[in-house]
Amino acid sequence: MSIATTPTNPNTPTTNRATNRSSASTTVSFALHDLRRLSRDGAMLFFSMVLPVIFYLVFGQAMGFGDEPVGQGNVKASIMIGMALYAGITGATAAAGQVVVEAETGWGRQLALTPLTGGQILASRMLGIIIRAVLPVAAVFIVGAVTGADMPGSAWVIALVLCVVCSIPFGFYGMIWAQIWPTETATSIAGTSIVILAFLGNVFMPLPETMLNVGRFSPLYGAASLARWPLTEGRQSVSFGDGFVEDPLWYAVANFIAWTLLFIGVVLVLHNREKGRQ
Repeated sequence: MSIATTPTNPNTPTTNRATNRSSASTTVSFALHDLRRLSRDGAMLFFSMVLPVIFYLVFGQAMGFGDEPVGQGNVKASIMIGMALYAGITGATAAAGQVVVEAETGWGRQLALTPLTGGQILASRMLGIIIRAVLPVAAVFIVGAVTGADMPGSAWVIALVLCVVCSIPFGFYGMIWAQIWPTETATSIAGTSIVILAFLGNVFMPLPETMLNVGRFSPLYGAASLARWPLTEGRQSVSFGDGFVEDPLWYAVANFIAWTLLFIGVVLVLHNREKGRQ
């Protein structure tokens, strides 16, 4: 007597769920492996995590004006947000630049020999960049919280999220440098240039109003203004006159969107140019 058997359908919901879980697990595992490898970069860890904390302690904690009121909080909170944004941008820039350098120097070909799909590699890279932005931001916020930075509870949460979100587009900025100069030096140059852009974007210390007129067109102005918005609601610190000027929200939004699109566009142009040479 024969027994009828039903063929197994590989596309059943149970099989698909198992496949998705396996794919997600593989992606996260590779991302964690990538983070462990990148965590051995002592210079990057210093510039993205330790240095911003030191800057905050020097400019926010050690100065006598840290408890002066600003917006819905105090000066320490404003400085903390600026340093946290700088930390997140530095982490995202270095992580993204390193990814491109590794791809250009052969690591991408090694990954092609593994079972990882292109989507899994991309997802793990993005996860790594986001984590490299989140950790420095969180470090500065934690130090700020225990050293007297003051603002409403909702502003703490919103400002932290905005610092991370506004850091991510600068991953494309790091990619630009790495595509132009695919060596380890590229990430150092990108990090150094971020310091200059931070000064110009009114991130570290108040600019004279005439300099701020120029700084409003710089890449970090929009990111810094958006990150500080929950605290200052558009009040920009300046070093002369009344000490503050009022900027509308659309200034920051337009600046942030324009520079994000520009960074992405340049990355695509450089990628297509390199692809055409191969």
